[in-house]
Formats: sequence, C-alpha cells, structure tokens
Amino acid sequence: MSHIDASRRRLQWAVAVMGAVPTVSAVGEITRGAQGVPGGSPEVTPTVDSSLRYANVFKLAWGVTVWSQLHRVERSPALTGSLATLFVGGLARLRSWRQSGRPHPVSIVAVALELVAPPALLAWQRRVASRSTP
Repeated sequence: MSHIDASRRRLQWAVAVMGAVPTVSAVGEITRGAQGVPGGSPEVTPTVDSSLRYANVFKLAWGVTVWSQLHRVERSPALTGSLATLFVGGLARLRSWRQSGRPHPVSIVAVALELVAPPALLAWQRRVASRSTP
C-alpha cells in the first residue's frame, strides 16, 4: 500500500468516526429527548423538546451523509460542505456558551471537536486529493 493509499485510508477512518459520534448522539436525543443530552433535564417545555428532537434528525442525516461519502473521501463536495457545517455548528455552540453559560463537559468536548476537526480534516482531504490521480 502506497503512502497516498494509507493516508486516504486513515482519512476515511477519521471521517467515519467523526460521522459516528453525532449519529449515535442524535439517535439518543431523538428517542429520549432532553434526557438524551449529556446533563439533560426533563424540565424543558414541549416546544423545546420538539425542536430538540427535530434538530437531531438533521444531525443524524449529517452522519449518514458523511458515511455515504467515504468511498470518495478525497473528492466529495458533500463531505466538504458537511465538515464546514459542523464547524459552523461549533460556532453556534460557542454563542450558546457565551449567552447561556458553561455547558456539560461532554458538550465542551463536542465544541472542541467541531472547531478543530473540520479544518484539520479538510486540510487532510485537500492533501490526499492533490496527491491522488484524477
């Protein structure tokens, strides 16, 4: 296996793991509502519960979309857009943190991943794409 192939395979694994985390989280939050959120509370309004479950369907779709692009990880506009969206989601969480206070430690880890991993994965994606044959 060449260095390019090995780097591509590692990128596929890294992206697959990044897709798994929100997918698993989304399933928990869709099925359990606010109790599925780390540090969750049953004391949310029905509207917040409804919105939370609804938004998590998109988080689930994000993970499925990412997984569907693994076979073309180095040249997928859908993957590029998905990673950019994940980064913007991290920015939204930072805004929430600033306005509403410090979130649960698991959410802090999520913010860190959302702000660090997408730029790193996009740079890696570009590197693999530039070294692979069209």
